[in-house]
Amino acid sequence: MAPTDGLRLRLRDVAPATSGRLTESEFLLAGTAAGALGWGGTQALAWLDPPNAALAATALWVVLVGAFAGTTVLHGPDAVRFSDAMFVWGAVNGTATGLTLAGLAGLVPASIAFWHVWAGAAAVGYCWTGGLLEGAGDAERGRTYLTSGAVALAVLLVGSVRFSLVEPVAFLLLGLLHVAPLALDARRLS
Repeated sequence: MAPTDGLRLRLRDVAPATSGRLTESEFLLAGTAAGALGWGGTQALAWLDPPNAALAATALWVVLVGAFAGTTVLHGPDAVRFSDAMFVWGAVNGTATGLTLAGLAGLVPASIAFWHVWAGAAAVGYCWTGGLLEGAGDAERGRTYLTSGAVALAVLLVGSVRFSLVEPVAFLLLGLLHVAPLALDARRLS
């Protein structure tokens, strides 16, 4: 019995039944769209630098993540809704969100709270997803995510050593890290 089996059973008991309207490919495309809108909007706010840009970017993400989560819960396939990969992404993104909120409160430096944690989330999430897929015998999909995780780790390392190199397009880089593997996987599944 996997450590997440008990959680999976509890969630199936409390989650509403899915309409099943989304295929796995469509689910991935919804994530691609949320990432493109979110990171594109965040980069635009960074370039325009209006008052409270970080708060505005966070509000944008609250709307996008809420819409994506609602879409997943109500219409995503059960194989996705209750997958180990989604549990990992929930933990990784939840941790990054907490650090971002700490950054808004001034408890964590801005570059860490608003960029480094998200590059790290991409590295951990995609490597873990790739490992899960490899372990399940889906080597081709697993390699896509493992490669994406390795690229995210490289971007994180460059940004950690010389943030000035990535700062002008930091959120576009996060967008590319977010969108590319999902779009490639959605295409493979369709």
